Amino acid sequence: MGVAIIIAWLGLWLFRQNDEVGLLLTSVATLLTLITFRHIRELAEAQKESLRRALAQADRRNRELERLRHLAGNLLAGADLESIMKEVARSASDLLEAESGAVTLVVEEGRFLRVTAAYGAIESALGLLIPMEGSLLGWAVSQDTALVSDDMNTDPRSYHPSNISVPLKTTAIIPLRSAGVPIGTVSVYNRRDGNPFSDHDVQLLQTLGDQVVVGLDRASVLQESRRNELALRTKNVELQRATQLKNEFLTNMSHELRTPLNAIIGFSDLLLDGGTGELSQPQREFTEAVSRNGKHLLSLINTALDLSKIEAGRMTLTLAMTDLREAIKDAVADTASLRTAKQQECTLELDTASLTILADGGRVRQILFNLLSNASKFTREGGKISLAAVRTKVPLRQPAERAGERARFTKQDVVWVSVADEGIGIKREDMPKLFQEFSQVDSSSSRRAQGTGLGLALCKKFVEMHGGTIGADSVFGKGAAFWFLLPAEGPVRRTA
Repeated sequence: MGVAIIIAWLGLWLFRQNDEVGLLLTSVATLLTLITFRHIRELAEAQKESLRRALAQADRRNRELERLRHLAGNLLAGADLESIMKEVARSASDLLEAESGAVTLVVEEGRFLRVTAAYGAIESALGLLIPMEGSLLGWAVSQDTALVSDDMNTDPRSYHPSNISVPLKTTAIIPLRSAGVPIGTVSVYNRRDGNPFSDHDVQLLQTLGDQVVVGLDRASVLQESRRNELALRTKNVELQRATQLKNEFLTNMSHELRTPLNAIIGFSDLLLDGGTGELSQPQREFTEAVSRNGKHLLSLINTALDLSKIEAGRMTLTLAMTDLREAIKDAVADTASLRTAKQQECTLELDTASLTILADGGRVRQILFNLLSNASKFTREGGKISLAAVRTKVPLRQPAERAGERARFTKQDVVWVSVADEGIGIKREDMPKLFQEFSQVDSSSSRRAQGTGLGLALCKKFVEMHGGTIGADSVFGKGAAFWFLLPAEGPVRRTA
């Protein structure tokens, strides 16, 4: 442009000097100016076209990102697998501006692909089985790679199902992977503008496929979780029903068994008291055996019934100020016959401080009776049993004031009671079996001590109902000590 101006000025000067060269130079300058303006116009048109293409590409990219964002939102919404598959097929068609889209999954031990979702003109293919061998979809899965076919009719890998009436000309297919293994495909068919699918289209489809796998895995986990939740709910209902039936059975059986047992025990005691005349020594021994075993069986029935009531929530405590000193002495007296038969000694070590607490005296005596009975049962003849009680302060778990809050530990006045024996002791690996219903350290038929395994479980229930705790310590071969703590002020209830 600058050169044209210089030539024009030079030509005008020469023209004024009546030089013919000046006219020629003026003409050349005019021609150069026209060429320059035309070139500028062409550059402007090119820039305008480039800007239009850039805007169109940006608009397309925005639409692609919006579609991917929308799909990601649906995948994370926790929808079922069928809804997710439909959304994927539709999104694939919209993203690549195709007439149809489909999702397939590997089935029949890898021999077929099932069309699990279809959108557009190929919706009639839903549920169709595509053979892995001899199909473009199967080739993409077996080779684990994306493919584009610009002419499906002449492609030797194509499979032509009879129930698809629309002509399928072009396709883009990508494999779906889960944990690195191909599990299916996402495919689109026939671009709406008639052009073949590009590398950009394949990359876009692959991006969609990566999102799909995450959504499918999440949906599968959620679906499995829902199935497990339903199964668990069904099992809970069955368990509640079974528990109710068990409780009803125990209640009915305890009533049916108590009536004849009370008669057996009553008549046995009557015979032993001489109500029907004096008994000979063999007769007295037999009658004592009947009475003793009848009372033992009645005790077992009462224990099972108590556990059933606790589990059903029908067991309540009758709280009153209870002197544990007297309760301990009563329990020792009630179990004296057991130790006398085995020539065992029981020693007491009771704190001089007050042992009076707020508790259910009957249940506390039942705890002491069970522990003393077990101690006598597992202690050798001529052995020693010791019972100790001390008033002290210890941190006990206190229920939270409000629902949802964590329980806390507070130091409270308690009475600690321990029953120690010189029995066979308990192995370390057997300690977890203690305090479990129907669980015994030695469950073999040849075990030394017989029983149902309910006594300690019942003790644990009663102690915890009082807000206390129970435990055991043992040295195998030397003996065991069972202890429990009861809060002096009774069980602490969580306020509503």
